[in-house]
Amino acid sequence: MTPEITPQMAAVSIEDLLTAISRRPVLVKADPACPGHATIRMAQGDDPAHLLRYNPEFEAELPYLRAFQYGLALRTLQAEPIARFDLASTKQMAIDVNRLITDHLRRSRSTVSAAMIPQLSSQLGTGLGLQLRSMPIAIRVDEWLWREYPALADFQRRNVERQLQEAMHALGPSVREFAPQEIIDANVGMSTAFAKFWSETWQQPELAVPFISAGYGKIGDDLLDLVRTVDRSPNGDRELVDQWAKRVGIDSWFLTIDKP
Repeated sequence: MTPEITPQMAAVSIEDLLTAISRRPVLVKADPACPGHATIRMAQGDDPAHLLRYNPEFEAELPYLRAFQYGLALRTLQAEPIARFDLASTKQMAIDVNRLITDHLRRSRSTVSAAMIPQLSSQLGTGLGLQLRSMPIAIRVDEWLWREYPALADFQRRNVERQLQEAMHALGPSVREFAPQEIIDANVGMSTAFAKFWSETWQQPELAVPFISAGYGKIGDDLLDLVRTVDRSPNGDRELVDQWAKRVGIDSWFLTIDKP
């Protein structure tokens, strides 16, 4: 009888694949200061290992978080060198985001102090870039894990449901107090594609209802269609990110650059 594959075994098998391709091991470290749920820093130069950090708050979902981050790293390694990329912000992004926040706070008569504008500009601009860099490719990695590693399905569902709850915060009035509409639209548009993917995968249309009801159904469909039609191999990820940036109207703020 074939032994049952556990979530931990599934994560280890993907880690073994990453180690074999990169010829570097992975160091896994709990870090309360980790941004988001988990992140991986791929080894550079003489680095002895890749470093995966995760927030211990999400340790219960660690097998999935490990597998997901390994999947992202694998897509970079499996792409041809010319197709590997980083995301950079333009000078225009900082200028525009600062102006949009300043104008928004003035029009809305927000209680947010003007002294907070530089910090808000940095947080909102950086956050939007991180979302653009990760989310379209995340859908591809998640689809792969869902299809090829069913042992991770429960952990994946638990974490994705948490992500969807976090994404819905951008629909609330507390965010609109300090975030201009242009930034909210880009953020929620991308989140809608993520929600639509899972609503279709799990056959739970109610997951996307809050985003559709807020008016983001069309852009969510357009972005998800790009995930499915742009070259689905790792070589196509750069074009996918570029196309998402264009569709949500932030292609003058972010551009993909050759990975050193």
